[in-house]
Amino acid sequence: MLRAITLAVLLAVPSVAPEPPRTTTETWTGWFSDKQCARVKPDEEPRPNGTSCVKKCLDEGSPAVFISEQAKAVYEVRDYASAKDAVGYRVQITGDVDEQAKTISVQSVERLSEVTSMCLVPKKRRS
Repeated sequence: MLRAITLAVLLAVPSVAPEPPRTTTETWTGWFSDKQCARVKPDEEPRPNGTSCVKKCLDEGSPAVFISEQAKAVYEVRDYASAKDAVGYRVQITGDVDEQAKTISVQSVERLSEVTSMCLVPKKRRS
């Protein structure tokens, strides 16, 4: 009898398997940057970081990120080794976005325009 009750309980409780990551395919405009320099402030529009600064940080091992104008957020780039080549351009990308992990797996990139901006890291004051 006890075995029958235990078996009934086990069959009635759904299995607790981890849910696969929920991704959506999005097409956004914005800029590639590096994780160290990229910031989006809640009360400001997103903007690109300085091209030479970003490339230097990517060369030093900082992960590539995408700054989305539409989402007003920063997403770590997955599956796109050519992010550095698109630094310095406003681009349109299509990719699979995982909002929970804040990642984007890039499917396509189209350069829209070249950008010129300064590095947002404040310069040290000379005494």
